[in-house]
Amino acid sequence: MDKHLIFYAMFIPAMHLFFLGMWFRLSLYLRGTLEGAEDVTRWGKLRILLSRGWRGFWKRPDWYIRILVMDVIFHRKLFGQSFYRWLAHTLLVFGFVATFIVDMIKGFTTGYLVEWSHSVPFFSFAHVFKTGGIRPFLDFFLEFFSFLILVGCVLAIIRRFFIRPDQLKTEEEDIVTLLFILYLVLSGFFIEGYRIAHPEVVASRVYMADFTPPSANNWVSFFGYFLALFLKDITINPHFLWYAHVIPCLVWFVYIPHSKLLHIFTSSVTVIADRAKQKPHAKDQ
Repeated sequence: MDKHLIFYAMFIPAMHLFFLGMWFRLSLYLRGTLEGAEDVTRWGKLRILLSRGWRGFWKRPDWYIRILVMDVIFHRKLFGQSFYRWLAHTLLVFGFVATFIVDMIKGFTTGYLVEWSHSVPFFSFAHVFKTGGIRPFLDFFLEFFSFLILVGCVLAIIRRFFIRPDQLKTEEEDIVTLLFILYLVLSGFFIEGYRIAHPEVVASRVYMADFTPPSANNWVSFFGYFLALFLKDITINPHFLWYAHVIPCLVWFVYIPHSKLLHIFTSSVTVIADRAKQKPHAKDQ
């Protein structure tokens, strides 16, 4: 069966479960009292909050963007407390955000736009993202930002299990979360290294992606290329590798709303709201 059909057959239910979980979490927050709208339903509260946030953003977009970048993604307050903790946190958060953005650009342009270009000539420019000079750079930044996640995860594991600061408390969920992230990143790199080491896997189109030329692998897929050096004499079912990476990725998405990983989404709202209450008119918070 075509990998695209298999992927979407798993992806669509997983995304439904993800959004249901997110709504469940959000509905818990909306049970609280909203000033000026005490008797409004949860949907009504959500509309009011979104409206207030939208109006507030357009009143001073530069302030919101600055707080999002400096306080949420790069967490400058944490920098003054612990450089090591700040570095691990920043590599993870920035790595996830940047990887997501590049992956969405790559997927939309090389997938949907290229398909649409067959019937709508206007979208023919999208082929430069698939086979042109832009493609190696998309692949490189996807590799680079994914590598940042790996480094950040390793630093967090070292801090939590080996350095062990006195104030740090490790719960089972912390262990599961870090090991989950580590597995997802490593399994992705492992698949990449395996297809570089075994060109026949690419030729048979086992995977969904269109890969960059082998000549570019040494700088575009720098970590995957490194792993490929150790995988040339190892034979593994490539379909198994694909499922072993894709299925846990989808499980991870479903797991997010019910774990501490929800912090990825709530931290930006919390930080911006707190900063707005403290000094709403300051030029540089």
